[in-house]
Amino acid sequence: KVWWQLEKNLLDDKEHLVKLEALKTLQTIGKVSRTFLLQRVSSNLLPKLLKSLKPDNVLTIKKVPEVPPLKKPVSFDELKRMTLKHAKESKSEVLLSPNSLEFKLQQRVLKTIAVLTTYLKFGDRDLYKIIDTTYKYLHRDMPREMQRYALYLYRALVGVNPDLMWIVFHSLGGIRLPSHRMSAVSMSFSKPPPLETEGFKKTCSECLYGLRSPAFEY
Repeated sequence: KVWWQLEKNLLDDKEHLVKLEALKTLQTIGKVSRTFLLQRVSSNLLPKLLKSLKPDNVLTIKKVPEVPPLKKPVSFDELKRMTLKHAKESKSEVLLSPNSLEFKLQQRVLKTIAVLTTYLKFGDRDLYKIIDTTYKYLHRDMPREMQRYALYLYRALVGVNPDLMWIVFHSLGGIRLPSHRMSAVSMSFSKPPPLETEGFKKTCSECLYGLRSPAFEY
């Protein structure tokens, strides 16, 4: 009876406090049931959880200005310097107060997904969906209180599929892959445009620390 009510009403209640308690209950169920409820959570609850996450409501990132047309030929290093300069000129604005219930609700959803990922061991298809919805929380300008929960989630993702996350962090942060052969690996999530990867580089570099390079076969 608890499960069916939870599945029906999770995140649909108008009261944020009720949603917070429902998410805490879901975490407990996930820890106890483990993979027994994997299929139900994957098909019914995970889409609801991901839909409730709205990183653009927490932080708005203004469009990166375009690089002006070159008046004369420049070296590759100079072009790279100009591109990074324009990327750093992008501005962002925090829209939600860390003390607001909506802010805390998004934190709780991130933690809930992390707990479910750890105990239910989502498959790659679900991992891609999670990454696609949550990567913006890793942006350098995201409030530290929110970014901490995102890092908690991504450590859980690493625990399920470290090889996949190794590639994700390189791709998302615009970090050069150690081997040119890795560039052939395609990613199934909507990566930010090349100029915007600068906002994710520092966080992704931290996530890569201590993570071994995967051994791919060609």
